[in-house]
Amino acid sequence: MKPKAIDLFAGPGGLSLGLKAAGFDILAAIEIDEEAGATYRHNIGNHTEIQDVTKFRPKFLRKKLENIGKLKPGENLSLVAGGPPCPGFSLIGRSKIMDLIKKGEFGDSKDARHAFIDDPRNHLFLEFVRYVKEFQPDYFVMENVSGMASYHIEDDPIVEVIKKKFAGYVVNEKILSAADYGVPQDSKRIIFMGYKKGVKPCD
Repeated sequence: MKPKAIDLFAGPGGLSLGLKAAGFDILAAIEIDEEAGATYRHNIGNHTEIQDVTKFRPKFLRKKLENIGKLKPGENLSLVAGGPPCPGFSLIGRSKIMDLIKKGEFGDSKDARHAFIDDPRNHLFLEFVRYVKEFQPDYFVMENVSGMASYHIEDDPIVEVIKKKFAGYVVNEKILSAADYGVPQDSKRIIFMGYKKGVKPCD
């Protein structure tokens, strides 16, 4: 039996394509953009939910998967994967947002640092955390922009703040370059890999 997985912030399906090639059964994918979701359905499968992940709660997805027989009641997944978009953590996005804050064109906070932290787009990783909490996978993989690694909240690196949100998991992170894996592009991403305490560690 193939290990079961879901793909969050799935886009047109690049991550799901890799997971399928690795032998995973992708039960569901969630993507807010209709065009990206249509591409996913054309290339990967019609299990895409065109939904706002902040409103499509994990329990909704669990109930649907159980109702159609893809999961047994209370069954956990092998893997939750995805790349929550956090534009404020990219170097370009960060510079643009800070410039808008200084000009008074971004929110109503007089404290540029707090206004930046409060940008809701920087909190989408918490939705990923909620799905991990609900489905209790043996493993999870979450990717994001490498600029996240240089950002701090107060004195705490944001990377450490994120890792602590995954209660019950051992979490490691590493910045990888696509150029090292046969892609003709020098694109760097930070990859968080977590495994439930008590299962075989991730390599």
